[in-house]
Amino acid sequence: MAVALPSLIQRLRKLLANGLATDSDGGLADLLGGLVHPMAETSQVGWVISHRLLAVRPRLASDDELVCALLAQLTEVRNSWVAFAAARCKEAGQMPDGEPLRGLVSALQGAAAWVEAGIPDALLTTSPFSSLERELLDVSFEQPAATPALMRVLAVAAELSQHLQDVLPALPPIDARGMEAQQNWIKGRLLALPGISEVTRPIGVNYLLHGSFDAAPETGDQPSMGWVLATPWSLLLTMVVYVQDVWKAEARGGLLLELSSGQNAFSPGEISILVQGPEGDETRCGSLAELLLKSLSLLGIHCFPYTPTPVELNAQLAPLVGLLLSRRVWRYQDGSSGQNGQYQIHPLFADACFRLPGSKVFNRTGRLLWQAVRLSAEAMRDERRRSSRVIANNGEVS
Repeated sequence: MAVALPSLIQRLRKLLANGLATDSDGGLADLLGGLVHPMAETSQVGWVISHRLLAVRPRLASDDELVCALLAQLTEVRNSWVAFAAARCKEAGQMPDGEPLRGLVSALQGAAAWVEAGIPDALLTTSPFSSLERELLDVSFEQPAATPALMRVLAVAAELSQHLQDVLPALPPIDARGMEAQQNWIKGRLLALPGISEVTRPIGVNYLLHGSFDAAPETGDQPSMGWVLATPWSLLLTMVVYVQDVWKAEARGGLLLELSSGQNAFSPGEISILVQGPEGDETRCGSLAELLLKSLSLLGIHCFPYTPTPVELNAQLAPLVGLLLSRRVWRYQDGSSGQNGQYQIHPLFADACFRLPGSKVFNRTGRLLWQAVRLSAEAMRDERRRSSRVIANNGEVS
């Protein structure tokens, strides 16, 4: 067991850093069961990280603590660390004040059952894995200084163990051109944060949507359709103004993208979202980032390496908005008579959406994207209106 662990640690670190890792000998299978997606259509065995694994990341102090939580899925490793935790709990139980023991049990969460069962084997001697513990955490788990990390690791390990038998579906590779949008934007896919270039790939194809938005080449008077389709965040933002255009044509409500005064249209701090009802009434529904995050959630897609706050995402998207304007994908119109300026789809790009290759994505393979944007905008409007009614019914100022 101990001989194989260094190789597993190296692969686990790559998985957390890059979102995917190869596994030619299948050594990760016992650790990662329902925590990763198998790579489809490749000659090599490999795994793609899932949201189940990303969701516990903020509860730990480092990715190496998360590596420990994954190693704890191995019975021999877990039993050794549970014995340490049981010994610490026994020590705390002997103190006159019961607060230390309550604190340890609270920190263990679901792992408390493991530790309770391990009380008969409680000990604090050096484990066979002490050198790996020091490599990962700079301290071995039998040391008092390691107790908080040990409790966190076991708590997360217990939560992750509940998913091991719940196998996730295999993910197909990314179509780099973006033409097969229904293949790229599927449930379980990860989208790298804006500005993050394509992650290091251990094989010849990619399974994560990259976040890079390098400037598109000049195309004269022609819109940069190829660049938009191949750049995930550009495509997602373009779907927002495409929905706006389609919705406006229906004359039954709509979507407005406003920029408050004092901001630079080519590098906005925050673009506000207003959703119109069928009667033309407008509801302010937050920011563009909130709409995008809600749309991604509806699609079952999550950001990598973490889910940003709306404030963070608005800032990360600011330079991309400038590129969309300069490449005649978006258009900005100044407001008149004290009104805020607004973003819309550029007429040239709107026309290109109905010609090949744009029509294939915007009217066929990418329908799920703009439908998710519209459904999310409508849901945000309904949520804001319900919230306003609740406040009004409580006698407060809405």
